[in-house]
Amino acid sequence: MTVCLTGDVHHMSLATRDQKYLDRTEVEVAIEYAELAAKYDVPVTLFITGKAATEEPDRVQRLVAMDNVEIGGHNYWAFATPIHSAWRALDKLTGGQVGSWNGPRPFQRYEIHRTLKTLSERGADVSAWRDHAYRHDGNTAGLLADAGITHFSDAVGPNERVRREGAVTVVPVNTPPDHEHVYHAFRTPGSTAVERFEGPFGGESRSIDEWVNWVLDRIKAIRSDGGVATVLAHPACLWLADEFEAYERLLSAVERRDPRTMRELDPHE
Repeated sequence: MTVCLTGDVHHMSLATRDQKYLDRTEVEVAIEYAELAAKYDVPVTLFITGKAATEEPDRVQRLVAMDNVEIGGHNYWAFATPIHSAWRALDKLTGGQVGSWNGPRPFQRYEIHRTLKTLSERGADVSAWRDHAYRHDGNTAGLLADAGITHFSDAVGPNERVRREGAVTVVPVNTPPDHEHVYHAFRTPGSTAVERFEGPFGGESRSIDEWVNWVLDRIKAIRSDGGVATVLAHPACLWLADEFEAYERLLSAVERRDPRTMRELDPHE
């Protein structure tokens, strides 16, 4: 079977709750993450915000230059602009009739192209995309295809499989995402972040070691029907959980399961 190991990397000016617990930037953590993966001959697909490439150009170029790293797009601002806020409020006000997290269609197109241009300036040839927090709307897939994106990874769920939709190949996260299900940083037992969460894989959170076991069990289940297992393992999250100890155990297991980058996945295989 095939496993696609992926992670999301954000600009530090986004000031996420995870970033408050880091002693360095997310891009710096991602470099260590990719270097560890290289030790196990595991390729990784890292979805990076355009703003991260602007704030840390040399470090992003270092990631781009690594043989085992594919760079994907992850929006430019991660929805943190007044335009995004206004369009999001309109979506809520109209019950989804007008508005979305992504902003108006022309602005979404602009943000996609700005992200791709910025990453290209760092040497990245981008063909894969995942929106921040998987947020997309009815315009997203078409705009991405128009911009040359071939692989799109916003779908999440245990029964999701790689498939062709229009001009893009959908590569869903079909193992439990780490950020939503691993105790780390602000996500502690009994915390509001944990108690109020419910997603496609349920609302359970686990220790990092238990999460790795959960992911490996899901990989086995997906293997039984010949599917591709896509793992979302954020560099920042895994480092905050135990400084990559469990991550190395995951890498050791993935190494034996035909690991590939996202651009190498074909829904017809």
